[in-house]
This record gives sequence, structure tokens and C-alpha cells, in this order.
Amino acid sequence: MSELNICVLGDGYVKGVGDPDMTGWAGRLVKEACIEHGPINFYNLGIPNQTSVDIEARLSELEPRLPQGADNRLILSFGSSDTMLLDGKPTISNQMSVTALKNILIKTHRKYKILMIGPPPVYEPQRNARIKRVNSLYYGLCVKAHVPYIDLFSSMSDDIQYKRDLVKGGKVYPDRHGYDMIFDLIWNDRSWWFN
Repeated sequence: MSELNICVLGDGYVKGVGDPDMTGWAGRLVKEACIEHGPINFYNLGIPNQTSVDIEARLSELEPRLPQGADNRLILSFGSSDTMLLDGKPTISNQMSVTALKNILIKTHRKYKILMIGPPPVYEPQRNARIKRVNSLYYGLCVKAHVPYIDLFSSMSDDIQYKRDLVKGGKVYPDRHGYDMIFDLIWNDRSWWFN
């Protein structure tokens, strides 16, 4: 049986910003997978406020962690930072965001088993409209590329407790409940590898 490696590459939600347990959804997910399925080498490569373009530039971080011959799995999760406003305009355009994801998938899909986690909502309605659009574009691209996609935005947008959680965390990152919710959505999705 080959060594199992999981890298989670993404932004502040991957890192678990705002989580008092300091594990985020990614840490919860791999911890539970280890309990049920045995040892896993886990690498959290989340950096807050990184856009899809920033994350594409970090693909070299995967190679030493996902060596040839092992059972290598890659979880991608980003998009929210692409929708932040800078001088009244989104940090990067939707086209740049989609192009970055497309490039990432092209460079990784033959090397690793990939799962894409879409961006969750924030508290601000105007930004959520932009996240909704990015989420939809990402979903369409992943369907075409035959990459499993878990749509957090649609599942969480109307959750009252999640919105309350966001208020506690500066209206962008959730607290413990929010990360528990994201974990549950991924863990119970049929796209999750260990279901």
C-alpha cells in the first residue's frame, strides 16, 4: 500500500483564520480521515488573502510534499480573495480568476487526485454577489475538467448561525461553528474521497 499524502492549497479559509481550535476545516477533515482510514501525511498550504493568481504561483510547493509513486491528493480551495475590492474594483477580474484555476488544473490533473472546494460566503451582500459569480465560473470549469467540486456558497448562504459566526469574526472568516459546518459539508459530500 502506497503512502497517502494530502495537500490543501488555498487561502485563509484553508489556514483556518478565526478558528479558536486553530485547525480550520482542513485540519478537522484530515483528522477524521486518519481516525477512520489510518495514517495520512497532511500539508496545510493556506495563506490568508491570497488570490487564485497568487496560488497558481505557489504550485512548486506541491512537488516535495507529493512525491512520485505515492497516493497523492490535492484539495484546492480559494476564490474569495479574488473578490475583495481595491480602489473600488475587485482584486482581480473574473477572467483572471478563471484563467488561474484553469492553469492550476492543467498543471496538476495528471499528477494528483484533485478535489476543488468552492469559496464560502461572507457577511457583505455586494461581495457575496461577486463570490457567487466566481463560484459559478469555477463550478463550470471543474465540470468540464472532470474535477469534483463542492459548492459551499450555495449550501451556506442562507444559514443564520453561519452569518452570526461571521459577525464575530470580522464578517469574513467564521468562528468554530462555521468551520464545523464547512467540515460537515465536505465530509458528507459524495465527492469526498473516503466516503
